Formats: sequence, structure tokens, C-alpha cells
Amino acid sequence: MNKKALLPLALIATAAVFTGCAHQKTRTGSSTSVLGGLVEVEKGAYQPAPRTSIDANVNELAGDAGDVSGTQVKVFWGLFSANDY
Repeated sequence: MNKKALLPLALIATAAVFTGCAHQKTRTGSSTSVLGGLVEVEKGAYQPAPRTSIDANVNELAGDAGDVSGTQVKVFWGLFSANDY
């Protein structure tokens, strides 16, 4: 492999390592963001999905799961979201 191809790969690997994750407690629960928002998990949010998101309700997809947790998982910076409420 030539040296010109190694530089972009090294930059992407370095960026992925140093992006990390962020965890914060909010008024309604907690929020964890991984890889700069690529995956975001909000626990106890009970918030509607954004209008720009393709959303799915986990209880409708998997049947009645019992107690709802209010967890919302967003993927690809909010493009897709799954709600548990």
C-alpha cells in the first residue's frame, strides 16, 4: 500500500479514537452520545421523535413489551430513531 493511502486511513482512525462518548444527566433522564452523535441514547426522555427523523416504536415492532422505559435511540445524527414509550 502506498504512503498516500495510509495518511487518510490514519486520520480517520485517530478521529474515531479521540471522538469518544459524552454522558450527561438531563432534567428528564440521561443522555449518552457516541462518536459525535452517530449513536445517541436518551433514557427517560418520553419526547416525540424529531420531524426530520424516521421513527419506530419498539412496542409496535416487537409486540407489547410490558413496562415502557421512555428510552429513545437515535442513529446517524437523528436520521433514524427508535422509541420505547
